[in-house]
Amino acid sequence: MRISNMGLMVKDLEGARKFFEDYFGATLHDEYSEDNGYHSYIMKFDENPKLELMTKPEIVDVQKGRNDAGYVHICIKVDSKEKFEEILEKTRADGYEILYEPATVGGQEFRAITFEDNIIEVCY
Repeated sequence: MRISNMGLMVKDLEGARKFFEDYFGATLHDEYSEDNGYHSYIMKFDENPKLELMTKPEIVDVQKGRNDAGYVHICIKVDSKEKFEEILEKTRADGYEILYEPATVGGQEFRAITFEDNIIEVCY
């Protein structure tokens, strides 16, 4: 068994799509919409799982606490230390808050606060 996809509800669907395309080379695999305003993009990376970005008109963006229960982050593994460093520098240059770099436990990784306070962890 394996995870097929993960869903991330966002207010700015186009911004979220652009973020994952620009930083991680994700491509649009499929999209889906309903008459009630729900819309989603299923983003494909080099390997599974896919990431489903979703929105609907009644989404409320409540600030997420770093100690709240539930999903904490998405970790994206890149192919090389060079790609890792490229993304780290772009993240910093674009003004995202770096929570730590590199990790002191568990390998080479960093975390950044991204759009709508979602934490994206990057490792190699």
